[in-house]
Amino acid sequence: MLETLGMVPAIEACDKMLKAADVTLISYENVGSTLVTMFIKGDVAAVESAIKAGVSAASAIGKVTASDIIPRPIDPIGDVVSIYDVDTQVETADEAAFTTAALGLVETFGIIYCIRAADAMCKAADVTLAGFENTASGYISAIVEGDVGACKTAVAAGVKAVEALGQQVYSSVVIARPHPGIKKITNQYALDKLLPY
Repeated sequence: MLETLGMVPAIEACDKMLKAADVTLISYENVGSTLVTMFIKGDVAAVESAIKAGVSAASAIGKVTASDIIPRPIDPIGDVVSIYDVDTQVETADEAAFTTAALGLVETFGIIYCIRAADAMCKAADVTLAGFENTASGYISAIVEGDVGACKTAVAAGVKAVEALGQQVYSSVVIARPHPGIKKITNQYALDKLLPY
């Protein structure tokens, strides 16, 4: 288990965990108060390696609030974790490859700043606005897709736009070659699921 303050560090941690070892993302939960928790499973050594990679990645761009490994958890713990099963939270659990080479994410405190960042990101580079996510208590994230260079340019433009308004971005990252398991999370925040039309 790995818990972060905000979504962007959690997504970055999840990508690194899934790439670091033979583990599976089983659950994802916005706990509230901006806390986001990722649950993975695998053999103990793989989970230990993955959690270590995830903590390192998330700590580099945000705050890790907790992490833990439970070898052979009792069945009721598995039942609790399965409440947040990523496969049941999305219409399709398809892990098909991303259609783009990278994801760019910017997380702000306040929707006005996130909207400004998203606008600047899409105007600065050939990226597509893929989604918005609200972890509650004010943290909002914008997700763009494109090639690695475009996502780097977009994220830099998003950060600059927020700074021009006198604010700091909470967290930002470009994920090259995102692990297919990440799609189970990003699909939940796709624009077509958020917009009323």
